[in-house]
Amino acid sequence: MSINLLIVDDSELIRASLIRFLERMEGIARIDQVVSLAHAMERVSQQSPDMVILDLQLPDGLGVGIIQPMKRLVPSLRIAVLTIHSQSGYRRICQELGSDWFFDKATEFDALLEVIRQQAASAAGQPDC
Repeated sequence: MSINLLIVDDSELIRASLIRFLERMEGIARIDQVVSLAHAMERVSQQSPDMVILDLQLPDGLGVGIIQPMKRLVPSLRIAVLTIHSQSGYRRICQELGSDWFFDKATEFDALLEVIRQQAASAAGQPDC
């Protein structure tokens, strides 16, 4: 089994960077991408991805506003927040709202990739080593 990912970020550079690394990763079935909260909610309700990589600053609002609604739609959904707004209390807020992970775009990109690798390996029944 493999996982389906949804990247929610308005930065084409970030999306392209993520996709470049994730396409080579074992255990990932599909990678979708959207640039707004509205499209993210639509995609989650239609496709029930296994994991969402969520930016906080999007053209139509703050990502914190869709963490709980996405989790209500897909209770097993895992959400990794990836943002440049890591020093402003958002980490605590996102975790309280139900995000599974929180990463700073500038310093924790590799940590996010490792979490995704572990999730994909786990879904595929492979050891996490």
